[in-house]
Amino acid sequence: DNVLVRDGRVSGLLDFEFCALDWRVMELAVCLSKYAGEPNAADLFEQFVGGYAQHAQLSAEEVAAVPSLVNLRILSNVVYFVARARAGEDGLQSLITRAETYGNRVLWVKANADKIVAMIERH
Repeated sequence: DNVLVRDGRVSGLLDFEFCALDWRVMELAVCLSKYAGEPNAADLFEQFVGGYAQHAQLSAEEVAAVPSLVNLRILSNVVYFVARARAGEDGLQSLITRAETYGNRVLWVKANADKIVAMIERH
């Protein structure tokens, strides 16, 4: 699923489900949103931001926006999965589990917003 293979080797990855024109910094926020709230979230953020910084530099305004944009991404996922549940594609228990996970992610980002900004500024 979403993997291109040529001669037995992965040659590309595709995922257009959330493809859209967006702010440049949103690319980083989308990636970080998956790690928010994980037991080792700070380490995962640090590793990802370190790699990202090798290829892109953000403006001060973009850096300051990252925590809010991470939460925007998390909340957009809530809307997406509510729609899936309403369409009968996911069950109620799946939606409840996701809501708990996303709530924990939002709270983690809120509690660590200053640390996230400082981490990005260090890189």
